[in-house]
Parts: sequence; structure tokens; C-alpha cells
Amino acid sequence: MKGLMGATAIVAIVGRPNVGKSSLFNRLVGRRQAIVEATSGVTRDRVHGMVQWGRHEFELVDTGGLHFSAGTTLSAAIVTQAKKAIDEADLLLFVVDIQTGITSLDREVMELIRKAGKKIILVVNKADNPEMLNAPHEFHELGLSDIQFVSASHGFNSDGVLDAIVEALGPKITLIDQAGEKALRIAVIGRPNVGKSSFINKLLQEQRVIVDNIPGTTRDTVDISFTFENTKYTLVDTAGIRRKKKPHEDIDFFSRTRTLDAIQHADVCIVLIDAQQGIRRDDLHIFSLINEHQKCCVIGFNKCDLVKITIRECLRAIAEQASFMEYAACVLCSATLGKNIHLALQLAQQSWNNGQQKIKQKKLSELVQEVVARNPVLCAQSGVKIHYLTQVKVQPPTFVIIVNRPELIKKHFVRFLEKELRRRHDFQGSPVVLLVKKKQRDKKKIQKEE
Repeated sequence: MKGLMGATAIVAIVGRPNVGKSSLFNRLVGRRQAIVEATSGVTRDRVHGMVQWGRHEFELVDTGGLHFSAGTTLSAAIVTQAKKAIDEADLLLFVVDIQTGITSLDREVMELIRKAGKKIILVVNKADNPEMLNAPHEFHELGLSDIQFVSASHGFNSDGVLDAIVEALGPKITLIDQAGEKALRIAVIGRPNVGKSSFINKLLQEQRVIVDNIPGTTRDTVDISFTFENTKYTLVDTAGIRRKKKPHEDIDFFSRTRTLDAIQHADVCIVLIDAQQGIRRDDLHIFSLINEHQKCCVIGFNKCDLVKITIRECLRAIAEQASFMEYAACVLCSATLGKNIHLALQLAQQSWNNGQQKIKQKKLSELVQEVVARNPVLCAQSGVKIHYLTQVKVQPPTFVIIVNRPELIKKHFVRFLEKELRRRHDFQGSPVVLLVKKKQRDKKKIQKEE
């Protein structure tokens, strides 16, 4: 697997904790994608983003702060992820702090990346005061010829870093692919510790994101692109989202914000439910967000190997507790065993395809005629006249019912019409939107009456 776009050059940001790697990542990517917090260890997984500079494009990877002697399982996992990023990278940005100078940990990081044999640009961050640049510095001791002084938080010399990256990559830098095929963007959503990262790792057949039994290990959203059966996908691993009860720490706030952003920008959401625990209040909150943003959805009941449960029972639970999500495709899966993992991906693709359908007007006219014939009371007693039904857009499929008196159309009739649409056409996995509007009077007829 080579980059988000296949042959795109990869630039990895490395360094010890709290030197401003994520701030630099956000500055170069041009948006606040990685979480920035004045606490070491906030970035845990590799966070990927595409950078365009002029006519050039490359993939930028933010890594967790390297701390070799921390002695925790999570610290070891962060180091492992950073080493993978170093191995995959064509160029390394080694970030240090001008205010603290070179530390012993900086030298340990330098030793690690020097062994990789990659091109290295030394980025001296937090040069917030121009007077710092005039003072003598010890950074030449590291033996790197390309040194860039920056202030990631204020944007000082970020363009100089980008120019240096383009020059260092040379022929490896790629031109922007205007005709590239758009990858289907799938966000993997769920409460903390339901197995989202394990699900993605099993799908990719590699330890791409950190898996830990501590709830909330994933804090950033992590974009991972791959190809399956000649189709491009971008998976988004998200932080576990909880229903907001009271103000939390800033990190939890940003994790929640990233997850909401992932839902909003996803093509399809795969929601993982813990099959042992069933649908909880936080799951219902996630469902409401997906429904609010009208997203295609697949609900995966994960850890099905640990409990006896049937797909019929899962569908019944959705119908009873979240009837507005009955449109979602449903699957029993086990990230640990790899059961139905690829089926969930296939259902996500099928859900997207179903949402792309454009129903012929003739079919919609026939549907209205049959519905009116089956509901004569609606028209006879209330004086409602249904003129026609038409589709105005796809993704989500949106239909407009044109009537003479919209205020008399009941919600149960709209739901009935949606069920008829779904019965005749396969919209599984995709929301369907039905709008009721009043027919506008013909301008020519109005002029004649006048």
C-alpha cells in the first residue's frame, strides 16, 4: 500500500512529544485535522492528509510523539506506528523545539531516523520571536544540511517548508491527478471500545491503526485508503463518540468534533454495535446524527462470536428502538475472527449504489395511481388531490409529492408512500427523502382569469 493516491510521495512528520508536530501538520495540510493539545501523547495513530503546493501534491503523515523509555503498552504502539510511517515515507520532517534546544530524546529520535536512510529536513518549530533566528543555535550539531525555522502556530515560514519538501522529493513529487477516480469514503463509527480499529485492521490485513483495550484509544480521525476488488475506498477510523452530557476535557471535545465531521463528509457510515450489549443510548445518538445528515448506513453487530444472536433479532431491535434507521443494511460480524468483514464493505458499496438510483417518471406515476386507488378515503373525504410524484435528486434519493393541499397530507401517508417506494425499488442502506409541496398555479391560466 503506497499512499492515499497509490504512487503519491509520502512525507512523515516525526519527533519527540510536544514539539508541535500536529500543529505543523495542520498548517501544511491547511485545516485543523490533527488534534492539537499542550499534552504529550495526544496523537497516537498515523494521521494522513493530502497537501497541494502549486502544481504538486504529496501525502503528509503525522505521527505520535516518540518516547522510547515510557514503558507503557500504548507508548510502544505509538513507536511502532511511527516506525511504520518512517519505513513508508520518501522524506522525513524531523521536528524539534527552538525554545528547549536539543534534548537527549531528540538525539534518540535522530539516531532512529538516520538508520532509515531517508532524506531528512530538520524543522525547528516555535520560532515565534524573530530575534530567536539571530541567536546562535546548536541544531547544526545534528548534522543535517536542510534546516527550516518555523512557527507552526503562527504560520511563519510554512511556505519555505513546502518549497523545501518539493525540492527534496524531486522526481518523486507528483502532479495533481485531475482525472483520478473518487474513492468511496466510509466512516467507521461507534461507541468507545466496540472494535472499530480492530474491524479496520482485519479488513486491511495489517496493524494500520492502534488497537488497545482502553476505551478511547483513537482520538484523531484516521483516513486509510486501499483498493478492494478493483474499487478504491477511503476508510475513516473515528474516536468513540458518546452522547454529550456535560463539558468534557478539550481532547474529548475535539475527538467528538472530528467524529461529527467524519459523519458529515462520509459517503457511507458503518456503525458498529457491541452484540453483547445491544443498542445503547449512545448508539441511538449516533443513529440520530447519521439520520440528520441523511447518510447511507450499514449497521454491524460486532463481537457476534461472543454471543448467540440472529440477524432477525438485530433487525427487530432496530425496528423497536430506532425505527428511523430501518433503512440501514444490517450484518453480524466479528472483527476478531474476520467474520463478514468484507460483507460489511460490500454492503456499504451496495448502499451507496442504491442511493444513486434515478427512478423513471413513468414508474412513479404508476405508483401514485395505485396508491390513490388503494386509499380512496384520503382523497374523497379530505379533498386532497395528488397531482404527481417526481424525483428531484439522488444521494439521498429525494422525491417531491405535488398536491393541492399539503397541510392535509398526514405523516403516516408519507411513510406508507416511502414503504411502497422501497418495496418496488431496492433502496436498502440508503435514506429516502419525501417532500410534500403545493402545486403552483399555471401563470397562463391566471392571466386568462384576470
